[in-house]
Amino acid sequence: MKGRRSVFVALARIFAVSASALLSMWANEPHCAGATPHLMNDAQPGMRSFTGPPTSLVWTVGDRGEPIWSLHVVLSELGYLPCRYHAILPTDRLYPQDWGRVPIGYWTWNSPNVPIELERTWNPEQYTEITKGAVMQFEADHGLRVDGYTGPRVRRTLELAWALGLTATHPYRMVLVDQSLPERLRVWEDGRGVVFETPCSTGLPATPTQPGIHAIFLRNREQTMQGIGPSGRPYRVEHVPYVSFFYGEQAIHGFPRQTYGKPQSAGCVELPIRAAKRVWELTGYGTLVAISPNTMRGTE
Repeated sequence: MKGRRSVFVALARIFAVSASALLSMWANEPHCAGATPHLMNDAQPGMRSFTGPPTSLVWTVGDRGEPIWSLHVVLSELGYLPCRYHAILPTDRLYPQDWGRVPIGYWTWNSPNVPIELERTWNPEQYTEITKGAVMQFEADHGLRVDGYTGPRVRRTLELAWALGLTATHPYRMVLVDQSLPERLRVWEDGRGVVFETPCSTGLPATPTQPGIHAIFLRNREQTMQGIGPSGRPYRVEHVPYVSFFYGEQAIHGFPRQTYGKPQSAGCVELPIRAAKRVWELTGYGTLVAISPNTMRGTE
């Protein structure tokens, strides 16, 4: 009996030391927003509360709850998010994924220089444009319909990829468009920072480029573009190269101009042809495009 009690005491001491070390590690990590420890047991005083799981079979932007947190955990482990979840009590991948329960843990960013646009938008409990973009990248990698919705088929494919360790085919990247003069486009990569930079031209005040965070949803290596220009007259341009749509009819694409760095488009983000080719190579379906507000007034 005394020997059994000694074993219990030793195990208790080991658990206490391990818990202390884990909490110390958590306290010193660069936490993501909302990166408090998440407890998966029944609600108790001081424990994290959730708004409840989405009632729909298909999850999309605006949905909240524990299943969305679980979705983020899987996406991060597969390399589709710029952050990761540290499970203090990890689960065995041999068991089926339980979207309604998350192991105890906390979030941290992968890089110290995460763009402020990501920090402001990220919410581990809510389906945001960050989630949508990550799901679109996963869908593109696995031959699924690229729409950014997480339905039963996407969840089943996520479960299989998670079980097999099929990670993302490209590093996590984001496009940052600064509309302050001189206008610049930057490509940020998780773990490396800005990996490409070029002058660009966005929309004139009559045809502004939509500010905010958007996900690339359609890509064409070359196409004809037409619409109504800033003057109110229709336009049609053939053989526009390296086109990536991110908001309605607005896209990043190549377009020859004498100079760049100021608003002069019909709403698109125009780049020198060689720069557009490089941005095309660095981005894909689901890549986030962050457009800063345009403080310009009047026209050129």
